[in-house]
Order: sequence, then structure tokens, then C-alpha cells
Amino acid sequence: MPGTLYVTNMPPDRLKHLAIHVAGGMEYGVQDIGPWSLSVGKGSLAASIFVGAFVAYCDFKVHISALPDGNTQLLLERNSPWWTGLIGVGRVKRKAVELADAYGNNILTQGFQVLHRADN
Repeated sequence: MPGTLYVTNMPPDRLKHLAIHVAGGMEYGVQDIGPWSLSVGKGSLAASIFVGAFVAYCDFKVHISALPDGNTQLLLERNSPWWTGLIGVGRVKRKAVELADAYGNNILTQGFQVLHRADN
């Protein structure tokens, strides 16, 4: 899945809390899918099938992991709802970038560093 990767010096437990809080504040539904993984969603699969590009169906995954150098990685994976066409996929991509930007801004606001960001 395409998405955004952050490397930060924020501790993993604080980064997970931040990921939950930021997504919830942006009106995403958030569910734990593993000890260090979250499902972050907005929109309806059924509506996206029937209405197509008019609805952004966001089904994101967030994975947090500690790195050997003591830093922490946050990976935001976005879905690509091909059935909505280029317009629908573009809307989902914009929503993912907005969420990723919010994660980065909140990391900085809390006094930690963004050591690396990669988008694909």
C-alpha cells in the first residue's frame, strides 16, 4: 500500500497515543488491530461503490515500531479504491496527506523531532 513514513525520536507509546488522538480529532474512526497497529477509517465502502468518486472511502492502517537506533517509526498506509476512478483515488490520497501532515505537525508541537519523512 502507498502511504507516508515518519521517523521520530518520540517514544512508541506516546506516538501511538498521538496517532489515536489526531485521527479521532479529525473525525476518523480508530480501532486497534494489533499491539502497535491501528485501523483508521472514514466513509462507507457501500456508498463508495454506489456513488463512486463523490465519496472518499478512507481505510488507512497505521503501524508504529521501535527502531534499533532508539528512534520510532510511524507508517501510514492508505487504500486506493480503484472502483472510484482517478477522482476518488485522488480524494483518498489528499485525505491521507492531510492526516500525515497532522501527525508530523503534532509530533513537532509536542517537542519531538521528525528525523525523516517519506511519501510514496
